[in-house]
Amino acid sequence: MLSLIIPTYRNPEHLDICLRSAIENQTHKNEIIVAVDGYFEESAAVIKKYAHDITVLDLETNKGMQTALNLAVMNATNE
Repeated sequence: MLSLIIPTYRNPEHLDICLRSAIENQTHKNEIIVAVDGYFEESAAVIKKYAHDITVLDLETNKGMQTALNLAVMNATNE
């Protein structure tokens, strides 16, 4: 089992495409972590759509991709 980390920042259209692809193309049940780097409200509808398949980490304010990725790695439970 793997942990798939998806950082996102103000891009709900691409997040939707990415999550749909990640979920539909899984051969095993992998952990999917979405690290929202601020502007959660812009991605809220997409996150709600996939809520049962993902773990969401909300940074609340923009702190940069490195911070989002580090937070996600620290919270991952798999490789």
